[in-house]
Amino acid sequence: MLCQQLPLPPADYLAITEEEKLVMYADKFHSKTTPPKFLTANAYATYVSRFGHDKVDAFTLLRKTFGEPDVHALAAFYGQALTE
Repeated sequence: MLCQQLPLPPADYLAITEEEKLVMYADKFHSKTTPPKFLTANAYATYVSRFGHDKVDAFTLLRKTFGEPDVHALAAFYGQALTE
């Protein structure tokens, strides 16, 4: 966390419970950029692939476990862009 200058104590912040995993997964579909935008599952998989195939595999498992949200409807409802 030091490289990002976040005021977090050193610890293991991996999701453990199903609820934590679901929240972590849902977080992947929103960019947190300015202006914010939604990402499709394929767009996020492409983005995360630069960090290694293991990250893509982990995301694929989450997709199989929780399904894919309708980000097209969310983007339209909130008036935000969508990266496909």
